[in-house]
Amino acid sequence: MNNKKDIILLGSTGSIGDSSLRLIRKNKEKFNLVGVSAHNNVKSLSEIVNEFNVPNVVLSNPKNAKNYFGKNKLSVGASSLVDLAKVSCDIVISGITGMSGLHPAFAAISVGNDLAIANKETLVSAGKLFLEKSNKNKAKILPVDSEHSAIFQCLEKNNFSNIDFITLTASGGPFLNTPFEDFKNIQPKDALKHPVWKMGQKISVDSATMFNKALEIIEASVLFDIKSNKIKVIIHPEHIIHGLVHYNDGSVLANLGLPDMITPLSVALNWPSRLDLNLEKISLTNINKLSFYEPDLKKFPGLKLGWEALQNPLCSPVVLNASNEVAVEAFLNKTIKFTDIYNVVYETLNFYNPSSPKNIDDVIEIDKIARLNSLNIIKRQNLHA
Repeated sequence: MNNKKDIILLGSTGSIGDSSLRLIRKNKEKFNLVGVSAHNNVKSLSEIVNEFNVPNVVLSNPKNAKNYFGKNKLSVGASSLVDLAKVSCDIVISGITGMSGLHPAFAAISVGNDLAIANKETLVSAGKLFLEKSNKNKAKILPVDSEHSAIFQCLEKNNFSNIDFITLTASGGPFLNTPFEDFKNIQPKDALKHPVWKMGQKISVDSATMFNKALEIIEASVLFDIKSNKIKVIIHPEHIIHGLVHYNDGSVLANLGLPDMITPLSVALNWPSRLDLNLEKISLTNINKLSFYEPDLKKFPGLKLGWEALQNPLCSPVVLNASNEVAVEAFLNKTIKFTDIYNVVYETLNFYNPSSPKNIDDVIEIDKIARLNSLNIIKRQNLHA
């Protein structure tokens, strides 16, 4: 009898993909990799296919397909990525960054595949649609973000009505102690030096601006059906406590662990069981001190937009996410300053107020228009610079 879980890994060559492969590699008796995708990195994709003998393989950008040397057949293009997510399996890991992960993640739950989601942009932009579809098809959505995994592990289903609020922790990024007057001089190379996590460029910049936490506020509201005034954010530089659930009786359940994406991934892939992971364990005496601070909203104004997007019908989560992606790319290309990221997003939100999307096509259309508006704002700023 085969008790292995069949897994499809979308975004196999990114940071989430790398952590997922480390976990699968050490637990081959439990997991069977039946599908993988990459966007550009055909060399790593080929090596993964050959190591794990993966039967379903997709390169979403066909440009580098001629360099593929995997032992199994390669499919190319965005439609093949959606088809891959629909292959029958136990769970699909969505590790694709940005809105590129929207269609395949939605395709996965549309056929009843469970979804381990590390792509916060997807739930921020289309959370309500995802929940409706997952409930209809009895497909679970399991968080992979360390903070949401922490909340997930601390929630007591039988006690849900007794929750007072939840707290998401944030490391504070590389500029926690940088004076605000120096923010205008921040360069991309500085923003990419995260003090705790090793991540891709976009997520690293989001952590530096704390836009990542704004997106996580929205994601938490979607995942746990919790109102914005019940979601707090606290700066915790050591990043040992990943999330806390506060109950009405005054008790608080907290999730602690050394920073490593392997643990939240293993929780998503095994819940409610747990794996025996050979990871470094916490020693409280070695930690010695844990510190906590209120976020500085003058230095990190993007954080406020997470609550705003949930409270104000004119602040669209789709627009917030799309505009931020455009602004981050412009900053990485040195087209705008670090402090302009917030300005571009704020101006886009004020300029474009779409109604709530009723389907995935609506989400894509709003996303597209928001990006065009943000690009125009950036061009206008540069003309007047």
